[in-house]
Amino acid sequence: MTQPSELRSRVLARRLAGLVLVASLLAGLGPALLSSSSAGAAPPTSDPATAAGYGARWLAAQVTPAGYIAGHGGVPDASDTVLAALSLAAAGHDQTTFDSMVSWLAANVDLVTGTGSDVDPGATGYLLLVVAAAHDDATNFGGVDLVARLGATLGAFEPGLYGSYASVGDPTYSGVYDQSLALLGLRAVGVAPAGGAIDWLVAQQCGGSAEFDGAWMSYRAPKVPADPTDPLTPCTAFDSTTFTGIDTNSTALAYEALRAVGHTPAHDALAWLAQTQNSDGSFGFYVGNDGDPNSTGLVIQAIVAGGQSPSDPTWTKGADTALSALGTFQLGCDAAAPDQGAFTFPGSGGGPSLLATEQAVWGEAETAFPLGSVSFTDPPVPCQPTTTTTAAASGTSTTAAPVLAVAAAPVDAAPAFTG
Repeated sequence: MTQPSELRSRVLARRLAGLVLVASLLAGLGPALLSSSSAGAAPPTSDPATAAGYGARWLAAQVTPAGYIAGHGGVPDASDTVLAALSLAAAGHDQTTFDSMVSWLAANVDLVTGTGSDVDPGATGYLLLVVAAAHDDATNFGGVDLVARLGATLGAFEPGLYGSYASVGDPTYSGVYDQSLALLGLRAVGVAPAGGAIDWLVAQQCGGSAEFDGAWMSYRAPKVPADPTDPLTPCTAFDSTTFTGIDTNSTALAYEALRAVGHTPAHDALAWLAQTQNSDGSFGFYVGNDGDPNSTGLVIQAIVAGGQSPSDPTWTKGADTALSALGTFQLGCDAAAPDQGAFTFPGSGGGPSLLATEQAVWGEAETAFPLGSVSFTDPPVPCQPTTTTTAAASGTSTTAAPVLAVAAAPVDAAPAFTG
């Protein structure tokens, strides 16, 4: 069985592989973003809620009868299992599968979160979000007090930051992302995060020039030697050779987390995100990067957390919105039947991607974390054939054709946002 430290390293590698354009890392971190942002084929639906249901259905089909998603060699992949469970909850589909995943997660808490100095604050935050959606007890989930486990890591690396980062050395690539998930997870289970933890995330935001104002990097280290007037290293543009600098994913999740704990950042994160939107409505990992479903889904969550709609004029480029751009990555009726409803990642050969589908569903569901009250229905089936019978001189003929769901007619009502 994979050890927690190995799991954390793999999760970090997948995070970078899924979101960063670096061709030189193809062998170590997976496919780079080598093609245009659009999947190129017609999506199976133009309705976001239906798209989320399709994605959730595909994810549920990847779950084994034991309640986990298998990774390489059939070994349980705790990361994909917890993220996919959160996707089913966000879409509100397939409670039977969701419950089986929660049961597996409860029996494998240590594998998900790590233990001791290897506790992963981001993974623990994700698990807390799932526990809240399942209406389970975060202080006794699988016999583990998740709140206490996360709390014990506060300040282990530096004051205000959750996690010791013993297994990866430092939080360079995931500090803000992990901290945001920790805050969201605690908020989801009704626990007030430590004030110092909120202050840490607030201090990490960039200000100053329009290029940086409102954004977050994955981590800004304290200056050495210490400078009390300017304690953190300056913000920088994203560097694809070092994987550092301001990025949309850290910014979206940090903003979402601060909104969830009732804090409005000093700098306008949504305004910064708006200026990074591509001409096709999508979002890439960094400014000028081609769009991908993971980044687009995360930014949509931030938009919703800010009380806006991803279909508002602010988030519209010509005829394209953030939501319509996200839909272009979903595999439709021209894909193999088992792949329909999944989301693909650019440069991956057009096949389904677990991570892309997990995070895209969050955006298609138009919901921010924490999820709040969750109700489940059966997920819709994409591309269902319809049978038509026509009369002919020699008898009758039957024709089957796939049916694509279309958006429902708009209603004159204000949307409700969560987060």
